[in-house]
Amino acid sequence: MLAAAAIPLDGCLGSSVVAWGAGKFVANPTDGTNFGQSIIPANLTNAVQVAASWSQSVAVKADGTIQGWGNDDIGQIDFPAGSNYEAVACGQLHSAALNSNGTVTAVGDDSFGQTPVPTGISNVVAVSCGFFHSLVLKSDGTLAAWGGEGGVDYGQGTVPNNVSNIVAIAAGGYFNLALRANGTVLAWAGQNSGETNVPGNLSNVVAIAAGGWHGLALKSNGTVVAWGENSDGQTEVPANLSNVVAIAAGSWHSLALKSNGTVVAWGFNDNGQTNVPANLTNVVQLAGGWYNNLALVGNGPPSTSVVLAGPEFGTNGFSVSLPSQNGHVYQLQYSTSLTNASWQSLPLNAGTGHTLILADPTVSPQRFYRAVQW
Repeated sequence: MLAAAAIPLDGCLGSSVVAWGAGKFVANPTDGTNFGQSIIPANLTNAVQVAASWSQSVAVKADGTIQGWGNDDIGQIDFPAGSNYEAVACGQLHSAALNSNGTVTAVGDDSFGQTPVPTGISNVVAVSCGFFHSLVLKSDGTLAAWGGEGGVDYGQGTVPNNVSNIVAIAAGGYFNLALRANGTVLAWAGQNSGETNVPGNLSNVVAIAAGGWHGLALKSNGTVVAWGENSDGQTEVPANLSNVVAIAAGSWHSLALKSNGTVVAWGFNDNGQTNVPANLTNVVQLAGGWYNNLALVGNGPPSTSVVLAGPEFGTNGFSVSLPSQNGHVYQLQYSTSLTNASWQSLPLNAGTGHTLILADPTVSPQRFYRAVQW
């Protein structure tokens, strides 16, 4: 007798934030790396998303408020008080946040036009920041960008014509990446360091990340592809790296989150940014800064936090549909017993902003299912 059930997990709140790399000591801006960006505030609780940059770190909390720490010399963490924030991103000296009404709030440096949000920007579902520009994804799969004016203009503050069907974005130092719904990657702008030379055969991508001058792609089979500048080994993906569910990038280093909640890092390490803290587990989200990293540690696997709809079983196996968010990665997992803590993972799927169907083509007499989201 079939005993297949779709099991939504409770929503995962971050129980703590862990930081490593530069900024672990009393702020000393004169050295160019130590701004206290890795000194986690004692009163930071219930973080659900984190972002890192050259000198500042920011977290969105479960109540929709934002808390920042590190450098604030030009207001780069001074977001207006409120509880309507859903996501945040950090540039070199500016930050941008997504509001629950689909608008964007940007604070900090305006030397290159990166903080005045253009009039009419609305229906935003994701936000990302480069060194001196901002990039957003709208609910219709189109993009908008601004900033990068003056001496840092490489075209990163504009969007190519006819860009559509985008499900995720990543702003690099002076370039941008966009993930299409068909699993391919678009890149533009840059400083000719290879950051826009996306491998020609790259497909089945479910997530992207952009560093200073390099790009990362996560494939549906849990492997990682990297390209661009390799001055410090940032594109040399460790051999046999697998079971990856999320990726992040700093200026000259790269990060991967594995399905077991552990982290792998490689690349530039002058400030210890690739020395992952011992015993770091239960990680649910990563953020790479210039010389440091943040990890959101959760109380369990990240959840879809929604009731799964329409589970079906037939001659073609099991399938279930659920609402998905752009920029998130989803995975159907199964176990042969609810008392068995060992869940088997099926291929990763990119969120599309629409209903997503997760399927297991194997016909089994007994499997229990759950869907997780990163």
